[in-house]
Amino acid sequence: MKKKTKTIQAKQPKLKLKDVTGRVKLLKAIPYKGCMVYLRRIGIDYFEFLIVFNRQIHTAYYVLTLDDSKKDLTSSQVAQAGALAMAGACTTIDVLLEEAIDKSSNGLVNPFEKGRPEVLN
Repeated sequence: MKKKTKTIQAKQPKLKLKDVTGRVKLLKAIPYKGCMVYLRRIGIDYFEFLIVFNRQIHTAYYVLTLDDSKKDLTSSQVAQAGALAMAGACTTIDVLLEEAIDKSSNGLVNPFEKGRPEVLN
Protein backbone atom coordinates (compact mmCIF):
# COMPACT_ATOMS: atom_id res chain seq x y z
CA MET A 1 0.00 0.00 0.00
CA LYS A 2 1.43 3.35 -1.07
CA LYS A 3 1.22 6.36 1.16
CA LYS A 4 0.12 9.56 -0.44
CA THR A 5 2.45 12.44 0.16
CA LYS A 6 1.56 16.03 -0.10
CA THR A 7 4.02 18.65 -1.29
CA ILE A 8 3.67 21.96 0.45
CA GLN A 9 5.26 25.02 -1.09
CA ALA A 10 5.97 27.91 1.21
CA LYS A 11 4.94 31.25 -0.13
CA GLN A 12 7.65 33.86 -0.09
CA PRO A 13 6.50 37.37 0.75
CA LYS A 14 7.22 39.87 -1.98
CA LEU A 15 9.94 42.19 -0.81
CA LYS A 16 9.87 45.79 -1.87
CA LEU A 17 13.17 47.50 -2.47
CA LYS A 18 13.59 50.73 -0.60
CA ASP A 19 16.31 53.30 -0.19
CA VAL A 20 17.92 52.74 3.17
CA THR A 21 19.73 55.57 4.85
CA GLY A 22 21.96 54.71 7.72
CA ARG A 23 25.49 54.16 8.81
CA VAL A 24 26.67 51.90 5.93
CA LYS A 25 26.01 52.97 2.35
CA LEU A 26 27.01 51.05 -0.76
CA LEU A 27 28.44 53.53 -3.26
CA LYS A 28 29.14 51.12 -6.13
CA ALA A 29 29.27 47.41 -6.87
CA ILE A 30 31.10 46.84 -10.13
CA PRO A 31 33.15 44.07 -11.72
CA TYR A 32 36.80 44.63 -12.60
CA LYS A 33 38.85 41.98 -14.44
CA GLY A 34 36.56 39.18 -13.28
CA CYS A 35 36.43 40.30 -9.63
CA MET A 36 33.58 42.06 -7.88
CA VAL A 37 34.46 45.36 -6.24
CA TYR A 38 32.23 46.90 -3.58
CA LEU A 39 32.78 50.52 -2.57
CA ARG A 40 31.17 51.49 0.73
CA ARG A 41 30.87 54.59 2.86
CA ILE A 42 30.61 53.96 6.56
CA GLY A 43 29.56 56.88 8.67
CA ILE A 44 30.79 60.26 7.47
CA ASP A 45 34.50 59.90 6.94
CA TYR A 46 35.23 56.18 6.44
CA PHE A 47 35.46 54.78 2.90
CA GLU A 48 36.18 51.12 2.17
CA PHE A 49 36.57 48.75 -0.73
CA LEU A 50 35.89 45.03 -0.66
CA ILE A 51 37.20 42.72 -3.38
CA VAL A 52 36.08 39.14 -3.94
CA PHE A 53 39.07 37.27 -5.41
CA ASN A 54 39.37 33.46 -5.49
CA ARG A 55 36.73 33.04 -2.80
CA GLN A 56 38.57 35.44 -0.52
CA ILE A 57 37.70 38.97 0.54
CA HIS A 58 40.39 41.64 0.36
CA THR A 59 39.68 45.01 1.89
CA ALA A 60 41.21 48.38 2.66
CA TYR A 61 39.80 51.61 3.99
CA TYR A 62 40.47 55.34 3.95
CA VAL A 63 39.56 57.79 6.69
CA LEU A 64 39.09 61.37 5.58
CA THR A 65 39.27 64.06 8.21
CA LEU A 66 36.75 66.88 8.12
CA ASP A 67 37.35 70.49 9.03
CA ASP A 68 36.09 71.36 12.49
CA SER A 69 33.36 73.56 11.02
CA LYS A 70 32.06 70.86 8.61
CA LYS A 71 29.53 68.20 9.54
CA ASP A 72 29.50 66.23 6.27
CA LEU A 73 31.38 65.88 3.01
CA THR A 74 30.11 67.49 -0.16
CA SER A 75 28.93 65.26 -3.00
CA SER A 76 32.10 66.14 -4.92
CA GLN A 77 34.27 65.04 -2.00
CA VAL A 78 32.32 61.78 -1.69
CA ALA A 79 32.84 61.14 -5.41
CA GLN A 80 36.58 61.82 -5.08
CA ALA A 81 36.85 59.49 -2.07
CA GLY A 82 35.01 56.80 -4.03
CA ALA A 83 37.40 57.27 -6.94
CA LEU A 84 40.35 56.94 -4.56
CA ALA A 85 38.91 53.71 -3.15
CA MET A 86 38.28 52.39 -6.67
CA ALA A 87 41.87 53.16 -7.66
CA GLY A 88 43.07 51.22 -4.64
CA ALA A 89 40.80 48.31 -5.50
CA CYS A 90 41.99 48.21 -9.13
CA THR A 91 45.62 48.31 -8.02
CA THR A 92 45.02 45.51 -5.53
CA ILE A 93 43.41 43.34 -8.19
CA ASP A 94 46.29 44.02 -10.58
CA VAL A 95 48.77 42.97 -7.89
CA LEU A 96 46.77 39.83 -7.10
CA LEU A 97 46.70 38.96 -10.80
CA GLU A 98 50.44 39.76 -10.96
CA GLU A 99 49.98 42.22 -13.80
CA ALA A 100 52.29 45.12 -14.49
CA ILE A 101 51.04 48.68 -14.20
CA ASP A 102 50.59 50.34 -17.58
CA LYS A 103 52.50 53.52 -18.46
CA SER A 104 49.54 55.89 -18.07
CA SER A 105 48.77 54.61 -14.54
CA ASN A 106 52.46 54.59 -13.64
CA GLY A 107 52.55 58.41 -13.90
CA LEU A 108 49.71 58.63 -11.37
CA VAL A 109 51.22 56.09 -8.98
CA ASN A 110 54.80 57.40 -8.80
CA PRO A 111 54.06 60.60 -6.78
CA PHE A 112 52.30 58.51 -4.12
CA GLU A 113 55.07 55.92 -4.04
CA LYS A 114 57.78 58.56 -3.51
CA GLY A 115 56.10 59.79 -0.32
CA ARG A 116 55.52 56.32 1.10
CA PRO A 117 58.01 55.03 3.67
CA GLU A 118 59.96 51.90 2.78
CA VAL A 119 58.43 48.68 4.06
CA LEU A 120 60.76 46.15 5.65
CA ASN A 121 60.50 42.64 4.20
